[in-house]
Amino acid sequence: MLLEVSNINTFYDVFQAVFNVSLTVDTGEVVCLLGRNGAGKTTTLSSIMGLNSPRSGSIKFKEREIAGNKPFQIARTGIRMVPENRLIFSDLTVRENLELGCRNKSGKYRSEKIDKILDLFPRLEGLQYRAAGDLSGGEQQMVTIGRSLMGDPELLLLDELSVGLAPIVIELFKRQIGRLREEKITILLTEQNVLFALDISDRAYVIDKGTIVYEGNVEQLRENKRLMSEFLGV
Repeated sequence: MLLEVSNINTFYDVFQAVFNVSLTVDTGEVVCLLGRNGAGKTTTLSSIMGLNSPRSGSIKFKEREIAGNKPFQIARTGIRMVPENRLIFSDLTVRENLELGCRNKSGKYRSEKIDKILDLFPRLEGLQYRAAGDLSGGEQQMVTIGRSLMGDPELLLLDELSVGLAPIVIELFKRQIGRLREEKITILLTEQNVLFALDISDRAYVIDKGTIVYEGNVEQLRENKRLMSEFLGV
């Protein structure tokens, strides 16, 4: 198992946000964590990435315990996170933003990696020397995903990928995630856009009030009308 989260409990000061959350992600899978706003999705990803370490429980990546490690230490193990707010460097160009994600110092290597990102997101080809702050929301999202991929992650965490994006852009990301799946890049994503997430995922978890209430394949979730309505509003 590539990632194994076991019974984590994470707090914001005295407020507990997730309760005994457990989930797994195997190599090559795309797994989605679904739930309403405030259900605990982002907190779960933040716990994995070390941005808000759990007070108890275990997080193992490639069978090694990472709970309690600093974010930079976790990143070095092969995990990258694309946050909901994107966190681009607005004054830097698209290309400079991408270069920041590269662990290899070789200029040739960076150039080859950027070429792969531009192939994945052709829209960025003509924008690579423009300030990233001048891009649309969808273009900035492409940059943040590309920057994460520059580090050759074994596990990519995507937090609310579709928030604020137009339907046509969401369809584009659906195709690009499909390409990443074909390349066997492992992904754990959180989403409020349930149908988008189910279309690109192998398995799904549903979280409500900080507790996992469903685990299974996406087709079983689609057919569970009560769960879809009660916890996901679909």
